[in-house]
Amino acid sequence: MGKNYSYLDVKENIKERIENKEYQKEEKIPSERKLSEEFMVSRNTIRKAIEELVLEDYLVKEPGRGTFVSSKITKKSTKTKTGNIFFLRCFHNRIKQGRHNSDSRVGDDIFYPQVVAGIDMIAEKNDYHCIFKYIYEDNIDPKLVKEIREKADGVICGELHSKKMLETVSSINLPVVLISSSVINDEVDIVEIDNFTGAFKLASYLIESGHRNFALIGGSASSQPSKEREKGFLEALKQNGIKFDKNHSITNGWDFEDGYQSALEILNFDQRPTAVFAVSDLLALGAINAIKDKGLKVPEDISVVGFDDIDMSKQIKPALTTMRVRKVEMGKEAANLLFNKLKGSDRNYPVKITVPTKLMLRDSVKEL
Repeated sequence: MGKNYSYLDVKENIKERIENKEYQKEEKIPSERKLSEEFMVSRNTIRKAIEELVLEDYLVKEPGRGTFVSSKITKKSTKTKTGNIFFLRCFHNRIKQGRHNSDSRVGDDIFYPQVVAGIDMIAEKNDYHCIFKYIYEDNIDPKLVKEIREKADGVICGELHSKKMLETVSSINLPVVLISSSVINDEVDIVEIDNFTGAFKLASYLIESGHRNFALIGGSASSQPSKEREKGFLEALKQNGIKFDKNHSITNGWDFEDGYQSALEILNFDQRPTAVFAVSDLLALGAINAIKDKGLKVPEDISVVGFDDIDMSKQIKPALTTMRVRKVEMGKEAANLLFNKLKGSDRNYPVKITVPTKLMLRDSVKEL
């Protein structure tokens, strides 16, 4: 076999054999050794798959005799409604560059609570409850996979980066919807932001305001939304005949501190830009703090724009010019897609919904 099997793959394969009656009720299944040879995995991998199938009443272990298909399998092969859906807020790495821990990553998450509010609205209308979980894709917890399988009827993932994580969630055999995913696929429903058009409009506004010398503060290098916002920014410059120095693009991450440190680098450029385009509001807020700490003023000395329209963007001084992302609406759209599947939609192809953005003009841009 060419495939590298995980214990989840083995588990689903054995489960399919049981449900397809390849292994009959109360029949003894092959030994761990034989299954290990068939799937070309360790006996520990086989043992883990079997243990979970025992917990789910697919299999029964009889000491000294072996492992048998449960007599209860007819009842258990059809999952009963749980009344829950899971929202998984995905982080790519638990620790970044030695200075961020898991608590700071969770504490910095000021975007997705509004998305979840939208999901909750639709879940409540369908007599469902939404369970919110933070996960780290570099360390997938098997206990969480088991919890989702037992407690949920569907899953919505926010900010997914890992193909492996998508495969793991999909292997649970529940409906899945992605929000703002960095994993490109054509098998799962997706709700995304119109990042390219939003960034294009925002950069065009800066150009109309007389700016020609720019710096860009990007998000994570692996983030598809960040890449799309950068593309939209560059396209606006290109269409207006403005050359952009690639050395003026700094990509460190999504956190406030990333915006702060990036702005310090920008202020050391030989020729200081007149405008900073940050691909998120949190990065823009960090940049504004750095600019102020260096004794400069926004927008008098340098203009700054962001993207997302988080609550703080209109509370700071100067209030931040940004692109509004309809976060609650994104949550609603994702939940509607999920519940359509749960209600037995016969659609056999994936859907992608692109939610438009809106330019919010405030006080952080100076006309030249």
